[in-house]
Amino acid sequence: MGIVIKHSSWNLVITGFGFLLGAINVLALATTYLDADYYGLMNYILSTAFLLFPLMSFGLHNTIVKYYSSYKTDRERDNFLTQMLFWPIVGAIPIFILVFVFYDDIRLLISTTNQLTGDFLWPILLIAVFQAYFEIFYAWTKVYLKTIGGNFLKEVFYRAAATIILLLVAIDFITQVQFIYSLILIYFLRMLLMAIMAWRTYAPKFIFYKLEASREILWYSVLMVIAGSVGTALIDLDKNMLNQYVDLADISYYGVAGFIATVVAIPARGMAQIMHPLTAGYFNAGDLKKVEWLYKRSSLNLTIVAGLLMVLIICNVHEFYKFLPSEFAVAIPVVLLICVVKFTENLLGSNNAILYNTNLYKFTLWLGLGLAIVAFLLNIWLIPIYGLIGAAVATCVAYVLYAFAKAYYVNIKLQMHPWTGKTSIAILVILVTIAIFYTWDFQWNYIVNILFKSTLIFLVYAASVYLLKLSSEVNAAIDQLISKIKRPQ
Repeated sequence: MGIVIKHSSWNLVITGFGFLLGAINVLALATTYLDADYYGLMNYILSTAFLLFPLMSFGLHNTIVKYYSSYKTDRERDNFLTQMLFWPIVGAIPIFILVFVFYDDIRLLISTTNQLTGDFLWPILLIAVFQAYFEIFYAWTKVYLKTIGGNFLKEVFYRAAATIILLLVAIDFITQVQFIYSLILIYFLRMLLMAIMAWRTYAPKFIFYKLEASREILWYSVLMVIAGSVGTALIDLDKNMLNQYVDLADISYYGVAGFIATVVAIPARGMAQIMHPLTAGYFNAGDLKKVEWLYKRSSLNLTIVAGLLMVLIICNVHEFYKFLPSEFAVAIPVVLLICVVKFTENLLGSNNAILYNTNLYKFTLWLGLGLAIVAFLLNIWLIPIYGLIGAAVATCVAYVLYAFAKAYYVNIKLQMHPWTGKTSIAILVILVTIAIFYTWDFQWNYIVNILFKSTLIFLVYAASVYLLKLSSEVNAAIDQLISKIKRPQ
């Protein structure tokens, strides 16, 4: 797993640093200098834009990763990339026309409960377009196994830019409304920088003629639109639907809880950038043994690393909320439920990479669509009764069912699954560690409490994983760390 470990390690560091910036933005800046309504509005705009971006991208960021390696000559590749740049227009133009024609009706619909949201319809669409082209250019570099720069832009750049904009709000240089509009600029600049990076990786000549297997590629792209819509719906639908039932302030509480829990997704997001092109390459070469090996190793290592993050969050969640105004604590149960969602994402390893690079995705798309409908119905049912907790339960149930159904289907069709006996032991270690430390509270300053408790958790967890020899990669990393500590200066 040399290249996987190298890229995953760098991407893990980058993603972790991005989340550190995000934590500063959320815990120290946004919740201090933005009104709860405007922070909730930001969450609504971004979640809705992410729901739309699969339509805007026409699923082509997945298409590029799957098909690029199947073209052997520069002329074929240039033609393929040229068309990938223009096809998203097919998806974007009709949406803009519909919004222009029915603007007043759509504005009225989304502002039924919160009038403020109706004033920011165009920013949602523009951010969705910029996000779509960013992912297309990022896929362009992924096929050359260059993921680190793109991951930096994805995880760090926009958060660093948000930090600067929030500081401008803090010193009253710009207003909160201007902050919302500045999100458009941030996503545009990120897309532009990613385009430059892609062009420096490989600059194609603009050639346009009929693609080989164009119908197959077009159909795959259409299905990827559905896949992307299902995936983002299962993650972002809750914040979008909350807008119809609760105040924007409540959406801000939900958004903070979701951000805290999303830290558990850092390992999966770091490794996914390299897993997709590698899995596509193995499938195109017909090497299913390597696909299965990657499937199991990725699942085990992600389970161990994500498990540690989940333990740290769950066992310190009450202390984390002492950084925030007291009214945010209403969403603590949301943190626990979304942690389960994000941990499940890690538990599946390279499952998505396998599905998106075989014909198996066709069935799981319809399965996912069905479960997205289930999530929609659960939100309609649970949010009016339980509010924020109802939205989190709906997301957790729908996503976990979808995730395990995907793993089951891959097992039926390819006779491979991501789990081994060591995976079960790793989950047991996670549960036992949570049981031991969740109720441990020291009567100290909450910052000291977090640091001391987290240190104990890390030592106990790392020692358990190491002594049980759950992962050769993790043990090698620990051995390397110990040797550096012991090395004389």
